[in-house]
Amino acid sequence: MNDFYKQPKVLIWIEAILLLLVGSILALFLITKGATQPLVYLLFILYVPISQFLFTPLFKLTGIYTYYSPMLLGYMSTKEHIDLHSGTGFDYFFVFKKTSPRTSLRNRIMVFHLEGLLRLIQEIEDGHLPLKINITGTSYFFNERTLKKIGFQITSPSLFYRINLFINIIDLCWMYSLAKGKIAIPALWDAKKAMITGKDLVAQKTTLEALYMSLMAKQSLKK
Repeated sequence: MNDFYKQPKVLIWIEAILLLLVGSILALFLITKGATQPLVYLLFILYVPISQFLFTPLFKLTGIYTYYSPMLLGYMSTKEHIDLHSGTGFDYFFVFKKTSPRTSLRNRIMVFHLEGLLRLIQEIEDGHLPLKINITGTSYFFNERTLKKIGFQITSPSLFYRINLFINIIDLCWMYSLAKGKIAIPALWDAKKAMITGKDLVAQKTTLEALYMSLMAKQSLKK
C-alpha cells in the first residue's frame, strides 16, 4: 500500500488540498507569464509531470482515480468502462522508496499490475462490476505477447491517445527507466491499446494467478 494513505484521513485531505494549491499556483504563474512571454508556455511540458505528482492524492480522494492495486489505477472508472493506467510519479515515490536495490523494480510493478487485474476479477465475481464491462489500457509496459497470453485484444490507439502519451513523455521516460534499471525510452510510437471484457478477464483468472505466483517466486529468490 502507498504509505501516504496510511496517515489519518483528515491529514491526508489537508495535504492533498495543499498540494493542489501548489499545482494551481504554478499553473497560474505559467499562464500569466505566458500571456506576455509566449515561450514560457513551453515549460508546460515540465509542468505536466509536476502536476501529475501534486494532484494524485486529491484525484484518489475524489474518485477520479480508482486504485485496484498500489500501482494500477482506473481513470474515471464506471460500471461500463475502466481505463487502466500504471501508477503516477507520486505512487512510484511512496510505494518504492524503501525498495532494495537488489529487487527488480520491473517485476514488482508487474506484480502490482497483476494484483490489480486479480482485484478486478474479484470485483466482477462479487457482482460489484458487470461481466460486460470493457477494460482498456496501455501496452508499452507489458509486451504484446504477454497481453495476448492473458486474453487482451490488441488494437492501434486513437490519435488523441497517442498525443496524450507524448504530452506525458517526461513522466513515462523516467518511470520506465527506473523500472528497467537504466536510461531507457518506452516505445511510445509503437504503443498499442489493449482491451478485454470483464467476462473474458474472469476466464483468465487461472493464467493470471499462475503468472502472479511465478513473479512472486522470482522476487523471493532475489531477496
